[in-house]
Amino acid sequence: MKTFIFDPIESSALRYAMDRLDVVAWSDKEIEDYSKAEAVIVRTFKMTKEVIDKMPNLKIIAKHGVGVDNIDLDYANSKGIRVTNTPQANMHSVSELVIGLALNSARKISLSQKLLDKGISKNSPVELAGFELQEKTIGLIGLGRIGTLVGHKLKAAFNMNVLVYDPYASEMQCSEEGFIKQDCLDDVLKESDIVSISVPLTIDTENLIAARELSIMKKNAILINTSRGKIINEQDLYHALRNGEIFGAALDVFAEEPISKDHPLLTCDNFIGTPHNGANTVDSLIRMGTGAVDEIVRLLNHEGASSRIS
Repeated sequence: MKTFIFDPIESSALRYAMDRLDVVAWSDKEIEDYSKAEAVIVRTFKMTKEVIDKMPNLKIIAKHGVGVDNIDLDYANSKGIRVTNTPQANMHSVSELVIGLALNSARKISLSQKLLDKGISKNSPVELAGFELQEKTIGLIGLGRIGTLVGHKLKAAFNMNVLVYDPYASEMQCSEEGFIKQDCLDDVLKESDIVSISVPLTIDTENLIAARELSIMKKNAILINTSRGKIINEQDLYHALRNGEIFGAALDVFAEEPISKDHPLLTCDNFIGTPHNGANTVDSLIRMGTGAVDEIVRLLNHEGASSRIS
């Protein structure tokens, strides 16, 4: 099956692909003629209607990652094109980043480095006083694979209480995980010391966290988002951080990516930003690359997809 790889993938995953598929082109070659493609592997490359129409023989779009907002799912489905992703490949990497951002924010690690770079006159300056995670409350917005891992890891490491807001998660499901389900988002925001967002971007989740929601969070709370940027209103978050409405925020995702160096959030000492880096570990990249290849091989073998989206 003639396969195009539109974005760079980890070198061992590329070898894995070339051993199993007829790889026509990959990211370090200019792709001029799309018409040969029977299968494609994409990370951030946009599979729009116009691009799909250039591929009359396309049978599968294998997403290297989880989010498929760069793929026109409805149009792919109307053309009978299988769309898959690799939902379990990056969950440990992203959940570990959430924990890293929580520790960084709570203990002001990045700010400490900035002050050291400028020069300090004494140890343990008062402006670097943070707080412990031990026995605090983590509020999970979304109880998918990543949210569940974040809850378990923080509970095990710091004996944190875990609250969950997810309309699709049952009270029994939360209880089985050792978490407490909340039916109202406001209750999670009011009670949590750390709020971590792990939901897809939809009509319902866009601008889910804006000025009103930020105003009801604890003054010493931290907001973390590793899902999609537009879920948080960035202008409202900037004002909340500037006015000390919350302790801090850490975002791995932004409304416009890559984020501009002139973005107002980057001027806030109580803000930490990372460049959509949640899945960017060698371990995860290998799993996502080989997982995308495996989905194409399944189609070749007339097998069902393990993670079919469309």
